[in-house]
Amino acid sequence: MTANHAGVWRYRVGDYRILAQFVDNTLTVLALRVGHRRDIY
Repeated sequence: MTANHAGVWRYRVGDYRILAQFVDNTLTVLALRVGHRRDIY
């Protein structure tokens, strides 16, 4: 799990990436995009 400057976290799950943001410092995660690694950026 890594973050960029916009606060978007990237999770790698196999060949897929999940881009997410934490909401209000809780364990709630809003998934912004889920897709194949070659298409997600």
